[in-house]
Amino acid sequence: MKDLLSFIRSSIGTALVCLSLGVASCAKSPPPEKPSGIAPSAPGPPAPSAPAPSAAPTAATPPAPSAAPEPMESPPDPKQTVSGKIVLPAARKSDVEKGDTLFIIARRAGGIPGPPLAVQRLQAGDFPMPFSLSARDAMVPGVPFEGDISITVRVDKDGDAMTRRKGDVFGQLLKVKVGTQAVRIALDTVQAEDVTLGGGPMGAQRQGLPPGHP
Repeated sequence: MKDLLSFIRSSIGTALVCLSLGVASCAKSPPPEKPSGIAPSAPGPPAPSAPAPSAAPTAATPPAPSAAPEPMESPPDPKQTVSGKIVLPAARKSDVEKGDTLFIIARRAGGIPGPPLAVQRLQAGDFPMPFSLSARDAMVPGVPFEGDISITVRVDKDGDAMTRRKGDVFGQLLKVKVGTQAVRIALDTVQAEDVTLGGGPMGAQRQGLPPGHP
């Protein structure tokens, strides 16, 4: 009997030991598997690049030298000039308006045939109106502007040097020496009829003038 009790006790003890071992072994959970390598995170936005160094400021290019100013033309020699004023009598003021074409013509005195020595085309302004004729106004380059000349000042309403219209006014200085200053020419004569230079009763052929000249 004692042996049986000893056997049971021994069996129960062994079972308890195994049970305790089993429970302990069951209580121990297997170590977690070692995680595989963490996947690399998605690449972030690229780091901003460093600003490129600004180019060193270059020296300002000096402006190109401006062209030399044209020399002012020297005034004509007074000895080769006739100057003065054109006057408009009160009786003729209604015949001339500002802006009307005005021709100043110099010829050899005495009615010597040939082209005018000098011609200017101006616009009528306030009277008395200053004028000056010189070799610079010569019709034919190289022809001397000297000696005795006649001067005609004509208001030409249509502005055409080939025509002289009835009602146009003009004035003449029949003889003056080149070099004279302060002369006066009065617009005191009225054109009596229409004339075309090169034809008509007062045409250029009768005055010894080439066609096309005032």
